[in-house]
Amino acid sequence: MTKKLMRGLVPVMVLSAAVALFTGCGSKDSGADSKPAGDSKETTAEAGKDSGSKGTSSKDTLIIATANETPSVTTNLHNATAGDYINQMTHEGLFYSSADLTPQPALAESYEIVSDTEWVFKLRQGVKFHNGQEVKAADVKASLELCKESPQVSQYGDAVESVEVIDDYTVKITTNGPHSGLLTDLSHHGNAILPADLIASGHDFNKEPIGTGPYKFVAWNKGESIELEANEDYWGEVPAIKHVIWKIIPEGSSRTMALEAGEVDMIIEVESTDLSRLQDNPDIVTVNDPGTGHNWMMVNNEKAPFDNVDFRRAIDAAIDKNAVVQVALNGQGSVSDSMLPECFPGVVTDGAPTYDPEKAKEYLAASGLNPADCGFALICSDDTKLRAGQVIQSSLKENLGIDITLESMDLATYLDKTSAGDYQAAIGGYTSSDVLAHSMGVYHSKSIGGSNKTRLNDPEIDALIDKVKATLDPEENLKVVTELSKALNDTCTQVPIYLKNNVRAYAKGLEGFKMSPSGGMYISELSWSE
Repeated sequence: MTKKLMRGLVPVMVLSAAVALFTGCGSKDSGADSKPAGDSKETTAEAGKDSGSKGTSSKDTLIIATANETPSVTTNLHNATAGDYINQMTHEGLFYSSADLTPQPALAESYEIVSDTEWVFKLRQGVKFHNGQEVKAADVKASLELCKESPQVSQYGDAVESVEVIDDYTVKITTNGPHSGLLTDLSHHGNAILPADLIASGHDFNKEPIGTGPYKFVAWNKGESIELEANEDYWGEVPAIKHVIWKIIPEGSSRTMALEAGEVDMIIEVESTDLSRLQDNPDIVTVNDPGTGHNWMMVNNEKAPFDNVDFRRAIDAAIDKNAVVQVALNGQGSVSDSMLPECFPGVVTDGAPTYDPEKAKEYLAASGLNPADCGFALICSDDTKLRAGQVIQSSLKENLGIDITLESMDLATYLDKTSAGDYQAAIGGYTSSDVLAHSMGVYHSKSIGGSNKTRLNDPEIDALIDKVKATLDPEENLKVVTELSKALNDTCTQVPIYLKNNVRAYAKGLEGFKMSPSGGMYISELSWSE
């Protein structure tokens, strides 16, 4: 979606400079100015999107092939990337994440920082939900409160102490302390704005999603496809492509063949072994950019033998991560040793195990465990993870004499089991736009039952994450991030493996494609050339 902004829109204060500081690999400078925290400064967005502009296209349908089916089309009952792709097309929050990962106003037209903990937001007037209702401040209040009470996304509402309706188009958010990532939180799909009356009535948003986005939900054919259509009453620029179909194709080579045959127009998860072939095809455009997606072998710290830190260090040091990157990704990624993504400023590898079979044996000896008693099942929810699992299986057998089994399952089942702690180990990952969101989601005890799937419950780690959130000065914030990074490396709560490139492929003739380092795409801006 096109969101034109006036010069000076980016928050001109220290807090937002901190947000911009942690914008991931490949992001560009946000242009933020600096002002002492607590000063009041209003920033206003241009009306921006050319209302009613229909665009022109010789083709009105886009078919996107994806490996993973979303577990939900709601905004508050999942934190899955597969669901976020859909949510970003059908829903909007007060802010959205731009292509350089800086938060920019969406349904918020302007805002004022009254103090370190008080924010006043003015809403765009005349914005309609898909059911025709106008968006009002009461909807914002109900939606942000829903996020806060929904376990899968509550981390993105955790800092919100209260939401007060000032008038129909003005809300005041009071946070429970200074929060360096509030605007980023408000960009997350968990804080998308929904009709307050439907929330109160218990409306089934998974059956009938109602948002304000440039596309409307049409149908979900479970296991096959999700169909969307352009929202002709959208407050901004109406999409040129009127119909979008997300087609579920779990097997990688099948997605490739479907693109080559013209049965689909875009692939989200490009099969790594097919990339060179697609790059040589003159009718296909490929994108291969560094990303912020951190992937790992997550282990349930509440279950033996993973409740033993020396055992966790042993398996970390025993896995040949270079081999995983080559086999699973065909080299389309980089090895990661730190518990936080190394692409974020302040993150270090100090204290983190590296691939060293002899050191792995020392860690195992220190654990006091018998490798014959340490076998476990490793869940793999797609082909790439299965290939990674095969390398891990070989490494642990060869270097430590540990036997593991590989268990395949669909994404929705994998998410349910790992969120509930009903597992031993799994190949997983997390993609975020900044280090605070990543840390809150993956390591804070408040996210247990959600995206803290290792179930780490460490007061020291929690306190450091909270300190990152509360530290508004960018230089001081960076120091706290480094302190947190070292502490997490020492805890070794899971086994980081790689940072994955964002790889996409699409049919020649599709114009306007862009992607953020976190893998976010702007589908409503696409069009077909004549």
